[in-house]
Amino acid sequence: MLALYDYLIQAAGIENFIIQEYVGRSDEEYTVGVLYDLDGRYINAIAMRRMLSGQLNIRTKVPNRTGNAEYGDHLVISSGVSQGYVGRFPVITEQCRMIAKAIGVAGAVNIQCRLVDGIVKVFEINPRFSGTTSIRAMMGYNEPDLLIRRHILNEPITTNFEYEEGLVLRGLVEQRIDV
Repeated sequence: MLALYDYLIQAAGIENFIIQEYVGRSDEEYTVGVLYDLDGRYINAIAMRRMLSGQLNIRTKVPNRTGNAEYGDHLVISSGVSQGYVGRFPVITEQCRMIAKAIGVAGAVNIQCRLVDGIVKVFEINPRFSGTTSIRAMMGYNEPDLLIRRHILNEPITTNFEYEEGLVLRGLVEQRIDV
């Protein structure tokens, strides 16, 4: 750790940085959307258990040589492109709901986390519509639509409404354009 510190300070000239602990297994990583209305009233939550496989979703993957078997066979860092199993995952969504409530969320928030021994370990919070907003909408959980209906059209919004659950995969599509 000291060598990294020395490198960042001296060689790279970086004076301020954050070192983040690696936690959990990559097969227990989730991206969670928690939605409150703009008045701070809870609407619903949805989670995706991320599939970190392939070059589209993985930024870094190295063999686990830490000696900590709880990390799995490989240490994996996501590229940020999400795909996976979408659903309620109540253990995860309820903990994320409490986190969002504690920080006073109004609107959409996306929480990136891993589940370790039944406890959500957050590594990123984004107070915005996330890159998985379109996937959520495919499953009947359309956050922008809900907030528009609630705040612009003044429609009542049902909390904890049902939405579909299932697997959503992303890929690249090649298209020929004649010019």
